[in-house]
Amino acid sequence: MIEEQGRVVAVERDFVWVETIRQSSCSSCSARTGCGQHLSEKYRTGSSFSYIKAISPWVVKEGDMVMVGIPEESLLKASFLIYLFPLLLMMAGIWLSSVMGAADWLLLLSAGLLLVLGFGAVRLLGKRSADMCRVDVVRVLPSENFHLSDGSSGQKLSFGQN
Repeated sequence: MIEEQGRVVAVERDFVWVETIRQSSCSSCSARTGCGQHLSEKYRTGSSFSYIKAISPWVVKEGDMVMVGIPEESLLKASFLIYLFPLLLMMAGIWLSSVMGAADWLLLLSAGLLLVLGFGAVRLLGKRSADMCRVDVVRVLPSENFHLSDGSSGQKLSFGQN
């Protein structure tokens, strides 16, 4: 499970919005002194916060510190779908066009069309499989002013389970 700490900024019926600090891995990299990415992160003027929609089985309120997580296998599946699928489709089109003996301009055209088709398919599949990258609140972190709406501290909701 890949986890990130954040602060609840909004509570809705079935989910919460969690604000996390956007971090890069530059601080732990040994090549950061000679890397352009480190410099761009260092002088970035944009917001350093990310907002994540997470499903929460816990009773939380705005301002609570929580740990959100996503399973590694979900992230790997989504990465394959987003990055590798369109490229594989494009390469299959290039191979098929070259086996058929198509001209170079037709090979290039088919590669571009299949790449665009692959990205379109990813967009459609992404809308239908929103649970693939579902972010959950893993646990509520203790804080000094940690009081839940029912007066308890860190009690998990039981949705009809005993």
